[in-house]
Amino acid sequence: MIIPQLKVGANVNIVFENEINKSNAHFMKALVYDIDDRKIIISQTSPALNRNFLNRRIMVSFLARMERRNLRFGFPAKLIDLVYDYKIASEKIVEALVLQQYDESEQIDFRTFFRIKLPLQSDINLFFKEEKVNLIDISLAGAKFICPKDYLLRPADQVKFKLLIGPSVFDLETKVREVQTQDDVSGNHNLQYVSVEFQYNNKQLEASLGKAILAIERQLLSEGKI
Repeated sequence: MIIPQLKVGANVNIVFENEINKSNAHFMKALVYDIDDRKIIISQTSPALNRNFLNRRIMVSFLARMERRNLRFGFPAKLIDLVYDYKIASEKIVEALVLQQYDESEQIDFRTFFRIKLPLQSDINLFFKEEKVNLIDISLAGAKFICPKDYLLRPADQVKFKLLIGPSVFDLETKVREVQTQDDVSGNHNLQYVSVEFQYNNKQLEASLGKAILAIERQLLSEGKI
């Protein structure tokens, strides 16, 4: 396979290398402003990165159309500079991040850890003690959802769920990674945000969930939402 090269104007996702194998990895979006050999200038991310993140190793990924499919490619890089007054078209001044690529691009699969925000109508549903929780996002490695505080979930708890993927039902063992009450973020104080890490050894579950996530990703791509 001919590996496509990153181009100016492309959308990229970046993630710190030390977070890739964590279920709560933060994938940040950016736009490529310029490429000079292996020095790449991208837009500031959201949330914004400051100089405290300089010299951190990251993985940069991008989508390319290959063989009638959207495939993801990526390469390792280092964040080497933050420019506060980078000039783009029409003399506009913006913040920009400077990356140093230090290896070639290759095809990668971030679906294991790349979280997909679920649309309003989805074939993926999560149940705790017969009660459906409000899924926010999901990956092959974990999920984040909203549920009532009286579920009494705490970090490090081992918790069982039912995962529904279309007509299929799977028993799912998880470990609670983070619990955030809405007191901290505003809103209904009777609710909480919960992040869980999946702990399963079920090839059928993995295949079904991967297929469902890929279908959602393709839908969002076709709608221009990612």
